[in-house]
Amino acid sequence: MPVSRRHFVAGALAAPVMVRFATLPAAAKAPMPTTQVAAYQQITVGDAVVTAISDGFLDLDVALLSNVTADEAAEILRNEFRGPSPVKTGVNAYVVNTPERTVLIDAGGAGAFPNLGGLVANLEAGGIAPDAIDAVLMTHLHPDHIGGLVTDGKPTFPNADVHVHKTELEFWTSAANRDGAPEGAKGFFDGAKAAMDAYGDRVKTFEGDGKVLPGIAARELFGHTPGHCGFLVGEGEEGLLIWGDIVHVGPIQFAKPEVGISFDAQPDKAIETRKAILKEASANRTRIAGMHIAFPGVGHVVAAGEGSYAFEPAAWQYDFG
Repeated sequence: MPVSRRHFVAGALAAPVMVRFATLPAAAKAPMPTTQVAAYQQITVGDAVVTAISDGFLDLDVALLSNVTADEAAEILRNEFRGPSPVKTGVNAYVVNTPERTVLIDAGGAGAFPNLGGLVANLEAGGIAPDAIDAVLMTHLHPDHIGGLVTDGKPTFPNADVHVHKTELEFWTSAANRDGAPEGAKGFFDGAKAAMDAYGDRVKTFEGDGKVLPGIAARELFGHTPGHCGFLVGEGEEGLLIWGDIVHVGPIQFAKPEVGISFDAQPDKAIETRKAILKEASANRTRIAGMHIAFPGVGHVVAAGEGSYAFEPAAWQYDFG
């Protein structure tokens, strides 16, 4: 309801009462908080409600980045009012409630890295029980996205099918690929296979761009991994493209899309994909959400010069009316 002059007058008449309350003795001082509040946030996307869920954060050293010097990275971070390296980088997941389904996109990295594992607690704080999830869509099978799929060797989401791009599944479950990987990367393959094995025949594959579930379409965004995907909820400017790991250190990679990160499986392809989707999202005013953008990770890509972009966080949604 718009605020009118009448509302201000009514408020002014109530002011003396408020002043009297203000003169009452102060209550005992509350203890200082030592933990952050539950991290979930809801937005509407067409007839769906999307809930951003924080799993925690990673400390990323800018030395992991390519095509940018340490001095350049430090200057960008300073200009964006971010601390020096290592950079605290969010790990987000998203729940899409449609009239037909309750769908989780990515599952965080419980057990894979320090400071991760908040997914289930934040789901429950938002009123979403793990057994209410009936589908999990995977952008890709890196540890910080699959760690939360399994708890004590059993599916965290017992009623869910898991949907993953066919190329992604085949890559990470290939014994030959594992055998040919550097020793330090073999655990990535082991973790992916264990997570997929836990869901057995409830693992479903898809290929190409197009509908995966009612109201949700896949978008192939290869490069970070061989079968890396985003998921489009709704359509047009009112839709939401949940784009996975297009960026990891947003302030730097929005400004300089040519900057890669050491765990891109196909570095040149990842850069090509990032440049293309940033250009497209900016031109089309596409609302986006990213797994490694500061929570809740929802907003728009804004052109900021030739081949350079910035991220504009979405305004808080005050009501669902």
